[in-house]
Amino acid sequence: MNIRVFIAALCGALVFACQDDPAAIKRNSTPVNRLPAIKPDYAGIVIPPNIAPLHFAVAEPGNGCYAEVYSKRGKPILVKGRGMSVRIPAAPWREFLENNRGEPLLIDLYVRGKAGEWLRYKTIEDTIAAFPVDRYLTYRSMNFVYNYSSDLRIVERDLGSYTESLLLNTKNYSWACCNCHTPCNNDPARFVVQSRSNHFGSATLIAVDGKISKLNAKLGYPAWHPDGRIIAFSFNKVQQCFHSARKDFVDFYDNNSDIVMYDVAQKKIILVPQLNQKQTLETWPNWSPDGRYLYFCSAPILWTDFNNVPPDNFDKVKFSLLRVSFDEANAAWGRVDTVLSSPETGLSISQPRVSPDNRFILFCMHEYGGYPNTQKSSDLYLLECATKKYLRRLGINSDYSESWHGWSKNGRWIVFSSKRDSGKFARIYFSFVDSSGNAHKPFIMPQEDPDFYDSFIKYYNFPEFATAPVSFSEREILKAVRSPEKIDVPVPDAPAAPAGSSEWEAPRVR
Repeated sequence: MNIRVFIAALCGALVFACQDDPAAIKRNSTPVNRLPAIKPDYAGIVIPPNIAPLHFAVAEPGNGCYAEVYSKRGKPILVKGRGMSVRIPAAPWREFLENNRGEPLLIDLYVRGKAGEWLRYKTIEDTIAAFPVDRYLTYRSMNFVYNYSSDLRIVERDLGSYTESLLLNTKNYSWACCNCHTPCNNDPARFVVQSRSNHFGSATLIAVDGKISKLNAKLGYPAWHPDGRIIAFSFNKVQQCFHSARKDFVDFYDNNSDIVMYDVAQKKIILVPQLNQKQTLETWPNWSPDGRYLYFCSAPILWTDFNNVPPDNFDKVKFSLLRVSFDEANAAWGRVDTVLSSPETGLSISQPRVSPDNRFILFCMHEYGGYPNTQKSSDLYLLECATKKYLRRLGINSDYSESWHGWSKNGRWIVFSSKRDSGKFARIYFSFVDSSGNAHKPFIMPQEDPDFYDSFIKYYNFPEFATAPVSFSEREILKAVRSPEKIDVPVPDAPAAPAGSSEWEAPRVR
């Protein structure tokens, strides 16, 4: 036999023999001195010990792969790829994470090249946190077109699996919008959700003690007082315009905004003079965990013509971060303090969220206005509550918009919406926050199909953690929307704008 033919046949036999034999693959693989390219990027991250398997696709040339997942305790998980995709079985994955809390998570990846040779890449090194993430997450899923709301959904995701439950859907119900699903202290037994419908009117739904009440009022962004008895709502006249030539092609802005309180037990609106100042915009309320302070964002109104769309100088408005004290025992409101001013930062502040341990405030800063999700410049920042010390721009930011963030119940995980993948479609990311307030490399919400995000053309916003599933079905929530029973809670016209101002105006092109 020709020696070349013999060697080729022998190599072919060896390749065939080790295709399904991990030990043989290890022995015969050639090391590659770099990390493998995988998507999503799950390299160098910290993950919760109760997260669904991190399925990924290998973005290297080849026609097959093997992965070995291992740590300090227990047997390694060996996964034969489906083509170039690695899907880790759920049962051994759950046991593996639980047994290795606080330990490294290591992944050795072997890729079969086009010529049949096996390549071994550098080990992917992740960390399994000792702290779990809240098991459930609600978020809004919507189409990319801003003025078209068909099939706009509020979805609940079980983060321990890939299971999604639908809470609300505008499709086939002649709805205009549904938004702001907000639980009280990460407990879904109490939540707020809002709807606008062509057939059933606009309403704010409040779930308390196993019952959903329907408020006949157009209210804005909610914030539950920790004891669940008061809800702070912004009261916004939101408008939008589209730009024919600008880096951010759409703008949202408030032509008017103030903050009101809703007393859940007495079923009435309470006005707080400190939060309803003339020629001033107040928005984005958020309570401190001890209930002693309400944080919010405030900016002066820079125009006098409220009918001009967009108004003059709307893109020069910069919000500062303020707080007002609250004495719950006497239902008394105190003085307003400036926590962080826009003249100090040179940027506009929005969406403050206080950590559950009352140590930090996570917030957005961007060039102007109060809506970070439309601005490429929006980044996440951290501030220390006790000293009001502006700590840092977090290292988890990208070149695109970061916004819609929230804290887990234990204060060790943050969730946020980011457009980092394409600049257009917002996805949900998670980041571990250590005891010093350092946020670690974020990772995208896992999906069962590693290629899911390649073809998913909706975007996510307003993610909120919850420690348990919502106890109401979509049908029960929809029944509350359709119900003729409603609580009338008239909201007086805010002093900043003319009487009769509506909540929403049609988009304009600028």
